[in-house]
Amino acid sequence: MNLFRAWRSLVCGLALATSSAVFAQTDHESFERDIRTALTPLTGQSITTYTVVHLDAEHAPWTDTGLTLAVGDRVTVLLQGRAWLSRHYDISLEAPLQVWRRIGEQGRITRSIDAHDTFTADRAGPLQIKNLPLRWLDAHGAALESGVRGNPDGGGGVSIAVIRWSPQANIGAALATLARQPNAPAWAAPALARLQTPPSAPDGWSYLWELGPADIFRETRATGDDGGPARRMHAHTRNDVAILQTAADAPLSPDTELRWAWKVDRLPGRSAENTVITHDYLSIAVEFDNGQDLTYLWSSALPVGETFRCPLPGWKDRETHVVVRSGTADLGKWLNEARNVWRDYAQAIGGEPPKRIVRVWLIANSVFGRGEGRAELGDIRLGANGQDRFVW
Repeated sequence: MNLFRAWRSLVCGLALATSSAVFAQTDHESFERDIRTALTPLTGQSITTYTVVHLDAEHAPWTDTGLTLAVGDRVTVLLQGRAWLSRHYDISLEAPLQVWRRIGEQGRITRSIDAHDTFTADRAGPLQIKNLPLRWLDAHGAALESGVRGNPDGGGGVSIAVIRWSPQANIGAALATLARQPNAPAWAAPALARLQTPPSAPDGWSYLWELGPADIFRETRATGDDGGPARRMHAHTRNDVAILQTAADAPLSPDTELRWAWKVDRLPGRSAENTVITHDYLSIAVEFDNGQDLTYLWSSALPVGETFRCPLPGWKDRETHVVVRSGTADLGKWLNEARNVWRDYAQAIGGEPPKRIVRVWLIANSVFGRGEGRAELGDIRLGANGQDRFVW
């Protein structure tokens, strides 16, 4: 699922007449003016320094922000804008999905969950930013696959403000003061809210580093007898994407089954999910020790039993989808599923079977159609010959 820029190669002949470059420049100038108006009076007090950078959608290399951080520095990142993958199909990535960062060349790559993110530097070095490539190949951003550039149907850009707070600053108080001003900057209150409620992965789970962190999944408990498990994972995706993973080391044999319960209330996709521009879905997946993964999805339109390789560049050689539910008739109901993983692998992928299952994934994507999906999952088990191994 990391993605998305190679889509441009599919629509490069669909150029539309537009003055987007002028609009992008105007938007950036307005963004920078508002940032400077709000932050200049605080510089040398609660703020050590700040900078504003613009990246157009086609900008490729890592870019130095001009800020060199020390371990423990607290930094707020503010984002605005989007990168268009196709105006014709109305597909774009908003700034938090597009802009990645690292501290020095050995720092781990990550991104903001939304447009108002505060983090603490875990290492010293220059803060660098980069547009999302086709696919990250290592966790430090040194090796990557880049998409086709120069798509006339794409364009756009993102503006990034980076604030380094003084060591003694009370960031919450400073943001609260900004938010109370008569002409408060629009980003102050959301930045304060994000600071007060930082997202985290549910216990025992982590977000796939290639896609970055998210605020999509959270553990919940049943409030009544609705037919589902007492402990469940709630998923809510809206114009975002994430893969949540947990370790699940188990041998793969001809009798291995994956079992789970789920209740899907709303599907994020509006049509068959087997094309690049419609690949929004909810699913549960297993990852094997050979690097392949098999993902079981609830489709909006594809027939039950259909299998297909992921249509996204960067994922088509490693991910295969199996449709286990289709349509809207059973939405809102708790359903129990059981799949013979060995058989599904043989039919959908083929070749020498892997020896082990190494992880279970939960996937939620609503980037392409900018829709919304809601589901709950629980009672996830792996086992063979009646010997279930409880996963979550």
